[in-house]
Amino acid sequence: MKEKSKIEKNAEQKQTALLSAALSEALNARGHWLNASGKWYPRFYPKGIAVSPFNALFMALHSDKHGCKTNQFTLFSEAKIQGAAVREHEQGVPFLFYNWNKYVHRNNPEQIISRDDYMKLDEDEQKSYKGVHNREIRTLFNIDQTTLPYVDKERYDESVRRHGNAAERGYTEADERQLHIRFNDFLLKMKNNLVPVRSDGSGVPHYETDKDAVYMPRQREFEHYHDYVHEALRQIVSATGHQQRLAREGMVMKNGVAPSEDAVKQERLVVEIASGIKMLELGLPARLSDESLKTVEYWCRELKENPCLMDAIESDVNNAIEVINKAERGEKLEYATLRNRRDTSIMQEQMPKHYFVANEIRQHPDREEKKIVVVIDPQTKTADVILPAGASTEVDNEIPGMNKGRIIRALQKEGIDQVHFYNTDGALGYCPDDSYFAEKMITLARLKNWTMEKLSTLDVESAVKRANEIGFNRVEMIQDDKKRWALYIKPENGNGYSVYPDKEDVNRFFSTLKQSMDNIDKLRMELAHKYYALAEVKPDLKVDLFGSETQETDLNRIQRISIFKSKQDGILCVATIDGEKQPARSVTTQQWQRMWVAENRDDYKRHLAATLFADVLSKGQSQEKHTSEKQEKEHEQRQGEATAQKQTEVKEETVFPQRKLWNELKEKHPDALYLIRTNDVYRLYNEDAVRGAELLDLALEDRNKIQKGFTDSVEFHSSLLDTYLPKLVRAGERVAICDMVSENVRETEQQNSEQNEAEQETHRSIRR
Repeated sequence: MKEKSKIEKNAEQKQTALLSAALSEALNARGHWLNASGKWYPRFYPKGIAVSPFNALFMALHSDKHGCKTNQFTLFSEAKIQGAAVREHEQGVPFLFYNWNKYVHRNNPEQIISRDDYMKLDEDEQKSYKGVHNREIRTLFNIDQTTLPYVDKERYDESVRRHGNAAERGYTEADERQLHIRFNDFLLKMKNNLVPVRSDGSGVPHYETDKDAVYMPRQREFEHYHDYVHEALRQIVSATGHQQRLAREGMVMKNGVAPSEDAVKQERLVVEIASGIKMLELGLPARLSDESLKTVEYWCRELKENPCLMDAIESDVNNAIEVINKAERGEKLEYATLRNRRDTSIMQEQMPKHYFVANEIRQHPDREEKKIVVVIDPQTKTADVILPAGASTEVDNEIPGMNKGRIIRALQKEGIDQVHFYNTDGALGYCPDDSYFAEKMITLARLKNWTMEKLSTLDVESAVKRANEIGFNRVEMIQDDKKRWALYIKPENGNGYSVYPDKEDVNRFFSTLKQSMDNIDKLRMELAHKYYALAEVKPDLKVDLFGSETQETDLNRIQRISIFKSKQDGILCVATIDGEKQPARSVTTQQWQRMWVAENRDDYKRHLAATLFADVLSKGQSQEKHTSEKQEKEHEQRQGEATAQKQTEVKEETVFPQRKLWNELKEKHPDALYLIRTNDVYRLYNEDAVRGAELLDLALEDRNKIQKGFTDSVEFHSSLLDTYLPKLVRAGERVAICDMVSENVRETEQQNSEQNEAEQETHRSIRR
């Protein structure tokens, strides 16, 4: 989970304080914890825009706490626009504002697009993406916390009259009748679109998971109609958590295994909050059930100590109410299994087709032996007849012994009502895909007088099974290195791969697994078929979670790998690389799980070691690369020197006399820097000049002023020789000094053999 900012943490603390205080006070208020005075649902003032359920909860709690007359709220800046201001020392309520600026592909988390790109997609393509919200925290103030009641009393009074509590609005019997009509309409929509709501003589309202139905006592068994409404809402909210809808934990007990006590208590809190918000929509007060009042202390403690609980409640509450709102809008809420089957069927129609059976059939019709192939569908009483030729409706293209009229009459005697003729190829060629031949009889036959003689039968069961009933050797939920869940699929006779499933399917899978439900294997196969079809239609959704991240690594450099569990250090991996045993490195639980799922465990271990020891492998690879590059560079340098020497020999006559002399000196001592003295100046030429300028911090001469025959030159006065020469020697350079006088040359070579002689150089002159 993304680390929350300081502002987000402060907002969560305020929300926790509001909710905990309201739940605690319910113990002394006959269970009333929200909207006790009966105000309408929270909205923005003055535009009247409604807010999300979770935000509405805390706005209403804030209004209750401060004794405000309405649930009308405004921003600080909006209050100023209205000519009012927030009163001094007033504390606002945090408002969670979500900015949907990015969208991520549902089955490829690495594929993220901007909102602008998302809006350019068509409706079907948009369904493949889900929004990634950027949460911002705003602060809202109730209009009672502003100066609006003083600066514009008329507008304020009108707001109270329309949106205030039941007393302020003047609640009448007509309002009560309207509530009955409204709620009866609500129940009808729930029955038609979400869950059956039935009368029950037990006197105990309850929701049965197995039957997926809500059972309610009659209205007269409740003290007040509002109590009946609230209890019905509780049970309907419980129905949204069914394993086939939102799959919340704490819903059911299966195979004798009960959900954990903590899960049950958290589910009860979700039910109370969500049903309380729906009561708020009706303008009615919400109160905790007698059973929930016993859990208040636990809830308050968990809200304080569990940093993840508030986020979980926000998600569950918003999702539960969204499911109910969809049913209210007339949307039929299908089971997830039914939706998956429909989506799978649609995708299967788009999958690449196989034509093994049709290709086999086309080999058998024979003109000389008068053989034809007959494909009969017993259900529809139709037959496809494949001829070597002559499937045309024209009369004059009949083949002797294959008269179409006689074939039709012969098949009609066998109970066939309709016959279609095809050729082996051409415009009327026979080419249905393999799935077409399911439950069909395929025979090789020929006419014998007026009857059909069956010669043999073609068995295509295996081909049809491959087309219609894909089998899977393994289906597992595994995690990648970023802890994202992926569905690993290993089809029969195929390579395994992973696909990132929708969050809804992940939730269903683990809820079913945790609750020990008996349909977990069915759910595995359901998801396998769905995402196999999806991956066949969109192959780019397939991901490999068993390879190494470093594709260019030579895995043969890893000789031995050992992965084991340690009591002290957890899971470790030890590897021998280039003959040297490396210190153990940690293996994550996700990597450990994938090792047991991998088709080739040894191959996976090698790739895992390549990932864990990538720095060691890259270091060795860099050294090898550096050595190779150095050898290539030396080879190129030798080739260059040979070429230069050859060019020098060829162009010997064109070289200037000074350059010719310098070449002769460098040939004798190529590793020395030559200081050439002319009158009162010492010069360095070509590459010696570049190196000397760097060591002595001198500037190279202008190219236009350099003596002909040389590329670079640098000079200094002879009086500075005692200063610069030691610098060159201390830098590790070998120095040779030459004096040029007219046509005579005097060379002096200086070497520094010992560090303690660096300050006292010995000059040896060589005269020519």
